[in-house]
Amino acid sequence: MLETLVIALLIVGAVLPAVILWWWHCDRVRIRTYSRVNDDDAAAEMFVRVLNAAKESLVIHDDGDQTKGTVYEDERVIDAVRRQLQRHDALKIQCLFNDREDLALVRRMGEEFPGRFQARYRRGPRPAGHIHYKIADRGLIGHLSAHGRRARSFKLFDCSAAKPRTRRIVFGKYLRQFERDVAAAAE
Repeated sequence: MLETLVIALLIVGAVLPAVILWWWHCDRVRIRTYSRVNDDDAAAEMFVRVLNAAKESLVIHDDGDQTKGTVYEDERVIDAVRRQLQRHDALKIQCLFNDREDLALVRRMGEEFPGRFQARYRRGPRPAGHIHYKIADRGLIGHLSAHGRRARSFKLFDCSAAKPRTRRIVFGKYLRQFERDVAAAAE
């Protein structure tokens, strides 16, 4: 009898944690990820891909400088933003940039969609080793990029088939940081 009880406790002690771990992480298999080196065309393509998924919100954190080939001066991107804002009346786009430069996207969309397209600017120096991101609808889909010395790489996370809890696991720290940084930023 004691042997049976010990075996039963061991099975429950091993199986129950395994079931809990499986339940907690099983939804992650529904996340599709894509990675590659980020050139100007890939950056524009990924921006539009994330933008097109946004129906309620798009948060953007980037340097916002006027480097050659920046998506913020690309007419294809500007037209895509305009169409998406026209298509979805509830959509609000918030940008947080490290640099304050006169970007065509910010200037034109700010004029055309005041209150729905907003840009703010980080106070102080740009953080080192920083991840830039564009995240639609609180984690439905998002683009993360790291800018190293030699190449820019990105990872796109498509969480459209995942549960909101899983989306928070993937993008929660970026969204929380965005809210803190926007609150401390300048207009």
